[in-house]
Amino acid sequence: MQIISEGFIEFGKAIRGYMTNDAILHAPESSTSSPVRIPRDNETLEHFQIKGMYPSGEGVGFVVGIISMAIDGEKCALKVAVVLFSK
Repeated sequence: MQIISEGFIEFGKAIRGYMTNDAILHAPESSTSSPVRIPRDNETLEHFQIKGMYPSGEGVGFVVGIISMAIDGEKCALKVAVVLFSK
């Protein structure tokens, strides 16, 4: 995961305002499957080591299919909303 964070930092140098403490990482849907599974807590749906990261969908190994992918994304979005609005 260090490579991803370094990429964000470098991109933030090129695009002013990209890197903030309030940033939300959003990845578009792709048409590829991945054998990689990004770990997350079963209760919070948050990554175990990267706070504020909610991996979801087919690309990170949690579901297969467009409907289950949408439902998984919705579950993560609801968890994010609970965290944001409970502050």
